[in-house]
Amino acid sequence: MVWLHCLNFLNFFICNPSISNPGPVYQHKNASDISVYYQNVQGLIPFSNLTDEHPNLDNNKILELHAYIYKHSPDIIILNETWLKPSILDTEIFPAEKYKIFRLDRSVQTHPIDPLNPTKYRRNGGGVLIAISISLAVESKKITTKCAAELLLVELILPSKAKIIVTTCYRVGTLGMYNCNEIMKALGKLSRKKMLRKFIVIGDFNLNGVDWVSGNCRNSIETSFINGFADLGLLQCINVATHNKGNTLDILLTKSKQYLYIHNLKVIDTERFCISDHFAITFNITQKVIRKPRVKRICYNYK
Repeated sequence: MVWLHCLNFLNFFICNPSISNPGPVYQHKNASDISVYYQNVQGLIPFSNLTDEHPNLDNNKILELHAYIYKHSPDIIILNETWLKPSILDTEIFPAEKYKIFRLDRSVQTHPIDPLNPTKYRRNGGGVLIAISISLAVESKKITTKCAAELLLVELILPSKAKIIVTTCYRVGTLGMYNCNEIMKALGKLSRKKMLRKFIVIGDFNLNGVDWVSGNCRNSIETSFINGFADLGLLQCINVATHNKGNTLDILLTKSKQYLYIHNLKVIDTERFCISDHFAITFNITQKVIRKPRVKRICYNYK
């Protein structure tokens, strides 16, 4: 009788491949956390195609990013220096069934010629991106701003109607006071917004002369940024190098009273997720969120 039970189980196992191949593993996250992945990727197109109107994507970097998101499933992905052009579709970067993408590719509006430094203008490069996971039960929308800088703002509206604003900024290090004033003016408007539960800003500000521990600065523009952040009650959370040359170029800002909502902050300098001279940064935002139920896969047996 034992051999008969074993034979029946074997037949059942063979006729139901979903048992041995159940599909992707679902990684459950704490319902009180929103996970964030950030990196200055130093271009998602090859440097040789930088001036092309219809460039090809750098498949190696795209595959590296996909490998990371399929393994870790971050709720929010934030990228700086994407170098993307309007001819590249969102679905070429991340699948539409996983992420809703917001982009701000470089243009004359987002990167105007600095009247004080007209020779420093860079027509190509730059660009920022924020991708929100479809699994989050939130309403997400881009906040329109007339800021003449590469500053992208996405508002997340929770079922409770509370709001989180996720902001990223890429600043070319050679830009002067005009660019600084544009960024600080836009951040000032945001910080005064009502119903704002949480507000974070992350990006490559290229303030490589700032000592974030002592607050010492190397020039007047860096001093203006530091004073501006302090006036808005923004706290800078990263005090270690984010670049392979030892500089803290990528910074994370949040309201001082909201600092405790940022946790598990890591600057990952020992593992390379996407080829770049900037390190990846991951962190969690403490926030109760509702996640949409995953779609169950049905396996049919056609034998």
